Amino acid sequence: MFQTEHEMSLSFEKFLKSKFGNAYLKEQPGLFGVPDFIFYTKQQQEYSFISFELKLKNWKRAAKQAFRYKSFSNISYVVIGSNSADSAINNIEMFKRYNIGLASFDSNSLDFHFKPKTNSPYSENLKQKLVSKVNRRRKKSKNIKTLLG
Repeated sequence: MFQTEHEMSLSFEKFLKSKFGNAYLKEQPGLFGVPDFIFYTKQQQEYSFISFELKLKNWKRAAKQAFRYKSFSNISYVVIGSNSADSAINNIEMFKRYNIGLASFDSNSLDFHFKPKTNSPYSENLKQKLVSKVNRRRKKSKNIKTLLG
């Protein structure tokens, strides 16, 4: 399957774009950790965030990182390479206990093994920092469309 996490990340990004468009951020520093991807939606002036931590094998490290992302995300997922998913799936109770999603990914599909409940982020300050990043990105995007339009 994937030889490197970078290769996995490129494939996952293509998958995200094909399914959800451009409503995501990639590797955003300045938060409590650096998630690989953050998908966002906005309903009635309120943003919701889903963080994804990708790993080829090391699901334990990914789970620790994904737990930190709950400080600014409504949902947080570990996405493990399909070839290495069995070990994580065998420990699904840990994901359930900490309400961290678990999915496996190959270049064609994202299979969900545990879908966590939606919660409010632990830190309103970090969530607002992320909202500001999204708003700046959207404003830039609108400005480019105006110039090209």
